[in-house]
Amino acid sequence: MPLRLIWYILILICLFTFVGLNLGNMSDVNIWFTEAGHFKDVPIVISFFVMYILGALSVIPYLIGSGLKQQKQKKQLKRESLPGAASNDDKKKSRKLLKKKVEKTEEPEASKPELL
Repeated sequence: MPLRLIWYILILICLFTFVGLNLGNMSDVNIWFTEAGHFKDVPIVISFFVMYILGALSVIPYLIGSGLKQQKQKKQLKRESLPGAASNDDKKKSRKLLKKKVEKTEEPEASKPELL
């Protein structure tokens, strides 16, 4: 726990040092090609933080999608682990085996070659 607190404080110190050193640096930001999307003298720190937040927000759909996929896999595993419940693949395999057995037993004697 104390090590975690120390790391947190060190990260905050680095962050505030970065902000303090870059407060005077300004830049022009073009969001669009026209004059409506042009901002003058925007601090570099603000543009970095806005880009960081936009990047973090763009990851949210992927996080939600992977969470839904994991829940779906858990449900399927739970369904397969229930006693007496067979998956569709198992049912298909058993049907194929049953068909092969039926075909072998129904094979007429005339189609078999005779050994002399």
